[in-house]
Amino acid sequence: MHLDVLLLPRELPVRPRPELCAVVIDVLRATTSIVVAFQNGCRSILPVASREEALCTRARLPAAVLAGEQGGQRIPDFDLGNSPREFTRDAVGGRDVILTTSNGTKTLRAVGGGRTVAIGAFRNRAAVGDWLVSRGADSLIVCSGYEGGFSLEDAVCAGSIVDRASRVATGLVLGDGARACQVLWERFGADLGRLLPETGWGDRMLALGFGSDIEVCARVDVTEVVPRMEGGRITLDSPAIT
Repeated sequence: MHLDVLLLPRELPVRPRPELCAVVIDVLRATTSIVVAFQNGCRSILPVASREEALCTRARLPAAVLAGEQGGQRIPDFDLGNSPREFTRDAVGGRDVILTTSNGTKTLRAVGGGRTVAIGAFRNRAAVGDWLVSRGADSLIVCSGYEGGFSLEDAVCAGSIVDRASRVATGLVLGDGARACQVLWERFGADLGRLLPETGWGDRMLALGFGSDIEVCARVDVTEVVPRMEGGRITLDSPAIT
């Protein structure tokens, strides 16, 4: 089994290998919010690329929760933004959610295309690492980044998943991106509460008043939930264990 990490989704078109399994990461905050939503009983999430697509999808699914952000802030007239603290059991339990974000949902759409895609965050990093190993197939971890640029928090999270997979897999072969991210996890993983606010997007989250979101995003291995996207729809890969 070969495992590699792409630091930005724009690297996808030049990949020579036909990986069938992938993980998407957007720690601050889309994939963290998705994991929290499924911890709290969400039925499904439909990731869309824009506000306009979200509104069109809502017209077809009027009972769905409409969630999303632009520039970190909740889109006007949407039910929820992209704060993991908003995805409570009261808000999303037993319901479908339509979600659009600046980076994460765009990456999910780009990575799809026939792949089975798991949603990764620090909160479920061990469960996602085990999920990859259980598939036994060549796989990619794709970092969303921010507005086309590198995000340190996404790379460290990718490294945490690589580290877990390396500990439980036999014969795992790591690509250069995976090795580099594993080194970042070894360097920064012990103090995520300090690291995340110091990253570029973490600093922006603080300026917007989302310091409490950063605390939620920095928690490691607090759930075994593995949301999985197939055919453009995210559901639980297995029953939730919180």
